[in-house]
Amino acid sequence: MGASNLAMGLHKVLFPWLVVGVLMETPSQLGLAQMAVLLPNLLFILPGGVASDRRHRGTWLSLLYIMYVLPLAVLMVSVITGELTFNLLLLFGIAFGTISAFVQPARESMLGFAAPDLIHQTVAKVMMVQFIAQAVGFWVAGQLDIVSLPQLLAFQMAILVVSSVLIKRSHPVPKGAVAPVKESKTVKHSWQELREGLQLFRDDKGLLHLLMIVFATGFLAFGVYLVGMPLIARELYGGGAGLYATLQIVFSLGIVSANFGVMKRSKMFNRPGRLMVVSFLLRGSMVGFIAAAPSMWLLFPLVYIWGACSGLSMTLGRTILHSQVPLLLRSRAASVYQLCLFGGAPLGAWVCGVTVESVGLTNAFLAVSAVTFTVAVLTALFSPLWHIRANGAKN
Repeated sequence: MGASNLAMGLHKVLFPWLVVGVLMETPSQLGLAQMAVLLPNLLFILPGGVASDRRHRGTWLSLLYIMYVLPLAVLMVSVITGELTFNLLLLFGIAFGTISAFVQPARESMLGFAAPDLIHQTVAKVMMVQFIAQAVGFWVAGQLDIVSLPQLLAFQMAILVVSSVLIKRSHPVPKGAVAPVKESKTVKHSWQELREGLQLFRDDKGLLHLLMIVFATGFLAFGVYLVGMPLIARELYGGGAGLYATLQIVFSLGIVSANFGVMKRSKMFNRPGRLMVVSFLLRGSMVGFIAAAPSMWLLFPLVYIWGACSGLSMTLGRTILHSQVPLLLRSRAASVYQLCLFGGAPLGAWVCGVTVESVGLTNAFLAVSAVTFTVAVLTALFSPLWHIRANGAKN
């Protein structure tokens, strides 16, 4: 998990910076590029959940990590030959995002092997490893001024190969296991499996409203994070890849701190849904404060709090999901959850880019903050998510 997320940390800095810092494209083009990475989730993450439930997860993830190497190799060759273009970056983003659509539900479903009464600690530990490793990746990518881009891409490919080996070794096929009988899966049968995952959310209003707040998170919070963060570095403060990477590191430290606190709790919060809504509101508030372009000494604490609220919200959402979904349906349920999160993100990234280009970065951030406040208040007043308990009981 740590090795693969180190590679993802490199991607999260290098890809947007290639758009705004190397090709010098506009905010709307940055939003389009980020949408290209996330849009494949809309098409493939549900089939990805079905595919994961049919396969041994360690072997399946090992293969998927190796597949990342191909688009990265094409990108590295284009940089070396001087043929890097925005259209090529879009194609790279689509390929990278398609693989990620199959990786996410398979990786998420592995949390189901944790003890049910310790699921909140397991999620927090995974989140800590994930974002500490990503922060290391951010730092490595921030050395772009002294390390060449092809070298960083080669390092990223090597880390993904290591990830492939490690995931297969840490989750091997059980000794003496009988190979599953190959059976023909019809389209009708595949749709039936998808419906089983969707019915979980249709029948449970608390889980359904969880998806709604997760979609709002993807559209509002992720849109600002994916498009706004590099523009904060470039436009508000006139910085380069180093400042952008530093902001990402501070954001990740906030996520890690929040999850460290959750990990130390022996029991889950009594009202995880309520706390999730509050953290969603606070996240929007931080975006509003950052819109005022505060001095650098205040910017970093605001980004840290923004990250802490994001980390707490992500952990709570995943814990609610895993504590109420049967293991046999875990990949499909995780794929629906990820679909809502990353389904809202590409649209939010594009809308954020267009809005920034139309009304400016400050006004766009204020608008996101206002909409976030409205969604949080409506959820608190009318949603069963506000009343959901840690054990799944509601009142």
